[in-house]
Amino acid sequence: MRRPTVSLTRPTRWAFAVVGLLVVGLAPGVREARAQAPGAVHLTVRLATDSTAAGARAPVVRSQHLLDDGRWISALRSGLPVRLHYTVGVWRSRGGWFDAFERQVEWDVVLRHEPLLDQYTVLTLVAGRARERRYATLDALSAALAFAYQVSVRPEQPGRYYYTASLEISTLSDSDLDELQRFLEGDLGDGDGKQGVGDVLGRGATRFLLRLAGLPSLRLEVRSPTFDVR
Repeated sequence: MRRPTVSLTRPTRWAFAVVGLLVVGLAPGVREARAQAPGAVHLTVRLATDSTAAGARAPVVRSQHLLDDGRWISALRSGLPVRLHYTVGVWRSRGGWFDAFERQVEWDVVLRHEPLLDQYTVLTLVAGRARERRYATLDALSAALAFAYQVSVRPEQPGRYYYTASLEISTLSDSDLDELQRFLEGDLGDGDGKQGVGDVLGRGATRFLLRLAGLPSLRLEVRSPTFDVR
């Protein structure tokens, strides 16, 4: 994504309009779109089983093999948070015309390594709330990242539709790192606003690495099968 979940309410710029985002297991009979080579970081968007009389089907998004790419593990162990930015868009197919974009939802997952505890944290940022989970091993972290998200976004009118899903993977930028730090201090800290010299120097060193390390980034995009809404 286990220790108890920490739910926060402070809005941040990662607070996107995701309503009813669920973590689900793989279900049989679910259709899948694949667009990446085996063994590489992999993104899929599936259609959940029809659960409405009109035929609307929710998208199910899953990413896999993230930690098979050693660049991201190296970034984490160097003290650089890794950001996974997910986007799911709803499109109406119009035959010979340009397809019509209707709306999209977004959410973020931030991965961090805590060297003193030798643990990994997964911070999920959705709709102004944050949920943090901790994992003791890379295997446990990899399993958590392979969970599927069933997103509560569906077409509202009759027609022929499909979903697009994208995943952007990057280390946090200088400004993102500062914003994340303020977010965590405001919601998880003692609230007195004081910072030790070690904290300042630590963040300064990380920002220096962010500027000079030639950090990796990756963008994946896939499309679901089409489906009809009556």
